[in-house]
Amino acid sequence: MAEKTKSISRLSLTQRVHRAYPNLPEGEKKVADTILSRPGDLAIWTASELAALTGVSNATVSRLFRRLEYTNFEEARRASRQLRAQGSPLYLYEDQDTTISRSGFLSDQVRAETALVETSLTGLNPVTVKEVAERLATARRVRFAGFRNSRILAEYGCATLRPFRNDVELMNYSTETLADGIAGLEAGDVAFIVGLRRRPAFFTDFVKAVASTGADIVLITDNSVREAPAHAKWNVNCGVETPQLVDSYLGVMAVIRALSIATIKRLGNEGRKYLTEIERLHENMSELE
Repeated sequence: MAEKTKSISRLSLTQRVHRAYPNLPEGEKKVADTILSRPGDLAIWTASELAALTGVSNATVSRLFRRLEYTNFEEARRASRQLRAQGSPLYLYEDQDTTISRSGFLSDQVRAETALVETSLTGLNPVTVKEVAERLATARRVRFAGFRNSRILAEYGCATLRPFRNDVELMNYSTETLADGIAGLEAGDVAFIVGLRRRPAFFTDFVKAVASTGADIVLITDNSVREAPAHAKWNVNCGVETPQLVDSYLGVMAVIRALSIATIKRLGNEGRKYLTEIERLHENMSELE
């Protein structure tokens, strides 16, 4: 029992919500959705304000936090304040302006895109960057995965890191099933999964299956994700929403690039030697202009 309590205490507020989410009653799920969409605001809400905002009773709010294994609502508020102070974009995220004037379309676009990049990068915890870079540099093998638009970003991360170390591949090639990609993973490996909104319905099951292999998961997501973060070792949240009709992935790409650069620095001379050999082969085969 003591070990279980200690394990739960390591989980963040949002990880606890994601873990409990599948089994929540409808009323508590409404509260959970409100928390996950605006987790930083939990630091300033009262229990009654949260209940009124969600349209449920105070008792429902209390039951949810007991289910999340907090002593009381105030303990959860303290957890929210702590995460907010760490600068996570998930806890500092503000709604975008939803209006664009015709005359200022491009300037509005610049501001929106710049805000996403800045929010995503400044929200990166330096400790997380160091830990992820260490694992990406030293893991036996590294696999990237993403679906729909997220696949483009997974391919970008894979292509960025592959010239500097061996055994870096995509996990979900079009010619293979998902099981084919997961089967070879084990403890000591890293799975770098990008899962932005409009994810396929099987996404959480996919993450669970990867986690069951013992591989460490780096999960890149936005604040619409549910359940999957409970199964990742590192969760990095990026902003994607802009006033336009389509999401922007500039912030996500900046984060992936930052993690790749940190990994390349960690690889040092080993990475340089690997890159030198690849460049020698490029020249011998006259592959590149």
